[in-house]
Amino acid sequence: MIDLTGKTAVVTGGSRGIGRAVATTLAAAGARVVIADRSDALRTDGASTSDVITAAGGIAESVLLDIADSQQVDAVFGDVATRFGIDILVNNAGVLSAGTVLETSDEAWRSIFAVNVDGTFFCTRAAIRHMVDAGKGGKVVNVASISGLRANPGFAGYCAAKGAMVNFTRQVGIDYAPLGINVNGVAPGFVETDMTAIYDASIRGALEAQTPNGKWADPQQIADTVLFLSSQLSNHICGEIIAVDGGWLVGTPVVPVASAVSA
Repeated sequence: MIDLTGKTAVVTGGSRGIGRAVATTLAAAGARVVIADRSDALRTDGASTSDVITAAGGIAESVLLDIADSQQVDAVFGDVATRFGIDILVNNAGVLSAGTVLETSDEAWRSIFAVNVDGTFFCTRAAIRHMVDAGKGGKVVNVASISGLRANPGFAGYCAAKGAMVNFTRQVGIDYAPLGINVNGVAPGFVETDMTAIYDASIRGALEAQTPNGKWADPQQIADTVLFLSSQLSNHICGEIIAVDGGWLVGTPVVPVASAVSA
């Protein structure tokens, strides 16, 4: 069993979907979890991710953060580092927008990069700064996508942003491996989340049929891989991207589905 007792993990975009599964999984392994995003801290109905974790006996809190704002990121990470230290960062927050180059506006392009790329950079920089200062190593796990490893027709901005995340992960991975900071990534395939609700039933069926194991992932399956990369079991893995996609990348052709997806 993986034991993260005594570790503090910051999870961005942890209010739902993959992020919530990651946060609850890290907490169940004993980590103190800080959920940092634009919505979880605002919930007052007892259903925030931190509420779910504390109700289950874990340790968690939610903080308000726009990861596209570097000053906010530095302030929040500085506060967390001062109070608890930062041992693990999971860059999960992301946005999706469909469209070819001609269908992608300036605003949509900048929004995709502001969250998926800039936000990942700001949070990684802030976390690693504190990890280096503490001198105890650390773990950074970036939630990318199979769309960052292979083209996905009709998603120009998203593929470009996730591709940037992939190579950023590789670069930071080799830069900080000598200091005992493992930076790796997870590339989910199709997962049961709000984000993939843009696919209609017919397209979903086609995608499932062409996935070697015949089904989409549950967020927990992504979270289990993040847990592994957040633990000592991954100490000799640096700058790698693990696809969690049911065999999609290695076993299927590119399928042009953008025409059946609502932008």
